[in-house]
Amino acid sequence: MGRSSARWGYFGGNPKDVALAREWLLRNARLQDGSGFWVELVLSELATNAVQHTATGEPHGRMGISFELLGNQVALMSVVDQGPRLRGGVKMPQVVDRQPGEMHPGGRGLWLVDRIAEYWWWEGRRGFPLEMRAMVRLDREPDLGESWLALAS
Repeated sequence: MGRSSARWGYFGGNPKDVALAREWLLRNARLQDGSGFWVELVLSELATNAVQHTATGEPHGRMGISFELLGNQVALMSVVDQGPRLRGGVKMPQVVDRQPGEMHPGGRGLWLVDRIAEYWWWEGRRGFPLEMRAMVRLDREPDLGESWLALAS
């Protein structure tokens, strides 16, 4: 059997830790020729969601992050949060389809993940920690459509 390329890292639960997680990914992923851009973006969005919408973002919150190369073509990553916030109710992952020009802050993270990742899903139960997973192909550019141009401008 071959040696696994899986890596795990544990980070705090604030926006600075999302940046540290991106740095950790790029150091450990062994991605070549800029193929890490989309992987880094997806990981960043999943980690940001954990910080903004779960107990991960509360004082002393943490998140676990994993990354694995599946052959030379696919990256598999996951972010494990700490479950729902003490106040604010239970939120479950869902894609929010914002229209170009809408000025609502946020809500586009999982939309981006949905457009970039080959597959994404979550595991866990309502009211408990969730593990968000995504598979990103390294050999193609995602088709983000015209909405991407509106968001980027």
